[in-house]
Amino acid sequence: VRADGTVGVLIFDRAENVICWLEVETDGEVEDVSVLPGAGEDQVYYVVKRTVNGSTVRYLEKWAAETSCRGGTQNLQADSYLTYSGAPTTTLTAAHLAGASLIVWADGIDYSPGDPDSQTTFTANGSGVITLTTPVENAVYGLAYTGQWQSAKLGLQASLAQSTLSQHKRIGHLGLVAAYLHPKGIQFGPDFDHLDDLPSIEQGTTVPANTVRTAYDEEPIIFPGVWDTDARLCIQAQAPRPATILALIPDFVMNA
Repeated sequence: VRADGTVGVLIFDRAENVICWLEVETDGEVEDVSVLPGAGEDQVYYVVKRTVNGSTVRYLEKWAAETSCRGGTQNLQADSYLTYSGAPTTTLTAAHLAGASLIVWADGIDYSPGDPDSQTTFTANGSGVITLTTPVENAVYGLAYTGQWQSAKLGLQASLAQSTLSQHKRIGHLGLVAAYLHPKGIQFGPDFDHLDDLPSIEQGTTVPANTVRTAYDEEPIIFPGVWDTDARLCIQAQAPRPATILALIPDFVMNA
């Protein structure tokens, strides 16, 4: 836990020879962390200080397991979330998030569509109740969050057999291999202010809006690249849409 309420997380995978750090932050401050043994994955708990409806509160919140963030009837991708399973209903209650804007995944569908700047949210009233337009039987609802990743300086492409670190270039296409990917699971671009969505049409067919594909390996996608000596690749994900990126293959275009 860092002094500013964020958390430094070490990603370590011996099989893939991966060691890297990432920063996790939420709408509040993380004050303490506990990691306990679990079946398959460790159990991770945060003590989070939040401001809810004008009051300071503290909650014990548990990280969802990776295997519970792959779509399906209940997809556990939201901060400080609750789940519902029962008779069809249009009202869900999150008393601990009264007055907050919530996202919803219900019955296998993202009820909070749109891009990050226009994502549909549901405002909880003073009692924490949100109202949906369609009855649902299984739901996950909580605070939205965004996941961002930026590449290091790109400077090597095997097909060119040389370093391109200081050369004028742009990314022309992006190859993507993924798993458990929502049609709007990620956006990509040269920076976080200029991002494109995944293609809505592939192989001449419209991609179903709510189908989470367990495997994704399509033709390279046209990339909104810009000419620069420091061309970067940025990826952004948005809860509650699942996305597991397995490989990113940028294809450079060089300035002759």
